Amino acid sequence: MNNGFTIIEPGIGQWRSADIDADELPVALRFHESVAISPLEAVFDARVTNVDHALDMAFLDLGNGLMGALNFRRARLLVKGQVGGIGDCVQEGQALRVQVIAEPSSIEDGKALSVSVRPRITGRYLVVETGGARLNFSKDLPPRTLKALREGLSPFAANAAIIVRSRAVDIDPKAVIAEAKRLTEALSSLVGEPGLVFSYSEAERALLSAPDSDLPIMIEGGSFAADVKKLAKSQWPDLLPRIKGYDGKNAFEELGVNESIEESLADRIDLPSGGWISITPTPAMTVVDVNMGSALKHMNAGEAKLIVNMEATMAIAHHLQFQDIGGLIVVDYIDMSGKGHARELMQLIERTMREDRVPVQHTGISTFGLVEFTRKRSGLSLRDRMQRQRTPVARDMATALDTLQKAQAAGLSAEPGKLVIKLPQNAMSWLITNDSLLDALEASTQRQLDISPGEKTEVYIRHD
Repeated sequence: MNNGFTIIEPGIGQWRSADIDADELPVALRFHESVAISPLEAVFDARVTNVDHALDMAFLDLGNGLMGALNFRRARLLVKGQVGGIGDCVQEGQALRVQVIAEPSSIEDGKALSVSVRPRITGRYLVVETGGARLNFSKDLPPRTLKALREGLSPFAANAAIIVRSRAVDIDPKAVIAEAKRLTEALSSLVGEPGLVFSYSEAERALLSAPDSDLPIMIEGGSFAADVKKLAKSQWPDLLPRIKGYDGKNAFEELGVNESIEESLADRIDLPSGGWISITPTPAMTVVDVNMGSALKHMNAGEAKLIVNMEATMAIAHHLQFQDIGGLIVVDYIDMSGKGHARELMQLIERTMREDRVPVQHTGISTFGLVEFTRKRSGLSLRDRMQRQRTPVARDMATALDTLQKAQAAGLSAEPGKLVIKLPQNAMSWLITNDSLLDALEASTQRQLDISPGEKTEVYIRHD
């Protein structure tokens, strides 16, 4: 295992896998969930329940309480020729076969699932999609492989588009044909009532995500290893020689994967020089802030800024992959004035981002030290999976001052009695510390005060 390996941790409803490099450090993390937890890439039969002409959107019942959202751009694939809006593409009550292509982040919790009307299932040896009957082969496949597969796959290509991947080289044609049969049957059957049509199991997703190499795939748990070997033998026989049992008892703990997850979810990620970065998701983008921290203590300012920015770039490249952060990422680097430093930083960005398994594009450094990255989104990020976006909490001072305003208004009323104030403990402590404000309230209202902690703010007049 000196060259690295993939570890798969079975679970209930969710399996996890991680790639461990030659230095025994986790470099990639993946989640493989049942369709009940994550319907991403699952194929459903659906029924249109509402066509919203104002939004140019259609909403669909996917069954089992799931709702899908189909935008106009994707709905246009259902019709030929010119169309003016969503109403020209779908009608209420229409039955469709769709695929979930995106699920809401924790920030967007509760939104409908984005769907496509052109389901596309990626297998190990081939890709099958609706929208036409054709059979295409990867340019990497030699003539002998093409000849062996063309005859066996042609009947299935009559019902769907099949693209044979380069992985099919030197694979038993029976295994490739069996995969084509399974996937085309899922896409070409008659559309029925809303409900699930096709989804991979957690174990299948874990095996399909394993990197293309000859490195071992370690499975935690002896019985699970036996089941995964059986699965590979029946569906993807080229993986079978790589699958081995893991000798330990808690792979993610022993290999440092859990520790890496905790570090990734922290408010700040420390850098070797003493600087640090913070990664903050927003509805529109992910913002990465690079900070000097204590890096200036042992270096001159110019060198310290360059070193922190270089370390931050390496950390960002790692976390984009490990946390699976996609979409627009804006990095606020420390402003540098040293000659050639910006060029050195951009060269490092080029090298590190080129090593990402997912395409990454970026701009140059702006006048304000910002670099924008775009990375293909493949699902929920680690933070979206593990955390719900925090609800803003009022500051203690703000709560106390707002309560004073309400108390003064109540105290100046004509109703006789004692002025009762209840507010959260921390806000009450702040108010008591600043007792001059209470003295001012008592003086302005000419009332006796009764202050006590409560779960929420309450202000009223009590008759004793």
